[in-house]
Amino acid sequence: MVHMPAPRAWDMHEAARFRLPGFGGAAVFLRSQIQPAGACGADEPQLAFDVMLLSPDMHTWYLSRLAEPGFVGRIAEFFFAAANDYHPELSVAALEDEAMGLSFSVVSSTDSRVGLEITLVEDLEASVAEYDGLNFETSRATLAACAHAVRTVDGSWPNDADFEEELES
Repeated sequence: MVHMPAPRAWDMHEAARFRLPGFGGAAVFLRSQIQPAGACGADEPQLAFDVMLLSPDMHTWYLSRLAEPGFVGRIAEFFFAAANDYHPELSVAALEDEAMGLSFSVVSSTDSRVGLEITLVEDLEASVAEYDGLNFETSRATLAACAHAVRTVDGSWPNDADFEEELES
């Protein structure tokens, strides 16, 4: 009998997909992937994201963007705050991830909708940054649901410990 070492979390990673839909056919997509060790200058595999901006007149993918630690948790908090705050355009700070070249900000709101602006650096290695972006409105209910759904993108949630905590309470 041959004993194999237990697989690492990276070995078992399956790409996860997330979509933040907006009114009028706009959306932002995130897709996770694993960058092999050495491919991104690291000694071990790294979690990266593909980002897609979609509107009726554009469809653009930005591939293999490494994120700063805690990116998924920060974006979940941003979505929830934008859905929950009365005037999120005044009270919710923009979410910026320099490693990805990605930022989310709230530009407007009503009782039921929130206007978002997403900006993405086109080429992270260019000497002069050029930006791509998308503005759209989405519902507060969608943002609240997405605050939970985005946590699946990095493979850390839901996990058994989360369910055990809920059962115990």
